[in-house]
Amino acid sequence: MNLTTFGLTPFVLADVGEISESVIFFTLLLSAIVIFSISYFCEEVCTRLRLSPVLGQLISGIILGVSALKILVFTDGDMAINPMVIDLICQTTGASTQEAVIAYSHQLTAISEGVANLGVIALLFVIGLESDLDHSVKVGPQAAIVAGAGVVLPFIGGTVGLMTLFSVATLPAIFGGAALTATSIGITAKILKELGHLQSEEGQIIIGAAVLDDLLGILILAVVVSLVKDGSIDVANLVYLLLGTTVFVAAIALLRTQIAKAFDAITQKFQSDNGPLLLAILLALAMAAIANIIHLEAILGAFAAGIILSGTRQQATLLHELEPVTALIAPVFFIVVGAKTDLSVLNPANPGSIEGLWMAAFLIVVAVIGKVTAGYLIPSAKLNRLAIGIGMVPRGEVGLVFVGIGASVDILSNMLTAAVILTVVVTTLIAPVLLPLALPNGIATEQKA
Repeated sequence: MNLTTFGLTPFVLADVGEISESVIFFTLLLSAIVIFSISYFCEEVCTRLRLSPVLGQLISGIILGVSALKILVFTDGDMAINPMVIDLICQTTGASTQEAVIAYSHQLTAISEGVANLGVIALLFVIGLESDLDHSVKVGPQAAIVAGAGVVLPFIGGTVGLMTLFSVATLPAIFGGAALTATSIGITAKILKELGHLQSEEGQIIIGAAVLDDLLGILILAVVVSLVKDGSIDVANLVYLLLGTTVFVAAIALLRTQIAKAFDAITQKFQSDNGPLLLAILLALAMAAIANIIHLEAILGAFAAGIILSGTRQQATLLHELEPVTALIAPVFFIVVGAKTDLSVLNPANPGSIEGLWMAAFLIVVAVIGKVTAGYLIPSAKLNRLAIGIGMVPRGEVGLVFVGIGASVDILSNMLTAAVILTVVVTTLIAPVLLPLALPNGIATEQKA
């Protein structure tokens, strides 16, 4: 935030305490009203167009952020808050311009660093909870082939291409390549269900591979973020991170069943209806804290907690009870991602944006070809390998998690951030359009169910 735009000098956070509590509270309410109303409107539009609600949340952030209205401005620099917002606060509360700017910027920081971070932890916890590792194992080697190739090909292609074609530094290039690895389970599953192919062999391979994709992608994210925080690639540190990640994952795999059984046993003794939900949330937060302590990303711990509880008898109940929680705070994460994205760097009318557009086009091609190629690596001509590859294309919410984490550690340039965002949007739109063409004979009864 550049406060000098308003003729002000920056203040330390302690100065916020000198401002009237009514001004602080009003700015909080104003921020919440703006965020949730615009987000709901964009979600509704996307839902009516049979698109992912995540796209609506992202678009609402872009509309409100530095790319358009400049109402939600979270980053430092030359981007000023829309003066209309400051005038509204001043006229409503009687605060001075100085007080209004400090109060509003303070609330936006709280939203960005507080609610958004909790939102992404809740989101990854739910994604883990929705996963079915036992079923993924039953799908067999086909899902493993698709998942492995679907991670390796985009990762290597994206990283090498960014470094060689666009002269991106090593760590940002690695992060950009890593952002192409994951697959959105929720979007893919929804499309398959609507087409009547969720229980088909192709559908089960796609879902199984998507689960493994998320696991591998989040592991890569945890390692890359840890490297980014250190500022350079150190061999000893890399070995430590890989060892720590391996031990963490191995411990989860070995203790998953025992912890799930203990969870079921403990929750059976609860008298409170909210007991299982509160215990699940505590486990997610504790696992996130443990991951953070051993220098891994907190979202890996939250995801692991979801994986653990996916094997409990309470899984369906927890998913149902967590739905309103994630519906409230998870969208804030995607809104913040959109608000921080400056799409002006991809403006085709600006000659300086040509490189960014080529970068986005390159990432989209790598993202699509990498997943489709992975589908064709299955050694079975009886399967619809094209449909499997297309089903793996959408990055959706998982891809945006990578972008958001990248922005939080300040590793991605505005151009690379916008290019990855555009890649996520395009790949998320491709699957609903192309998958029905690849799977034309869905089972109508499944869709009705």
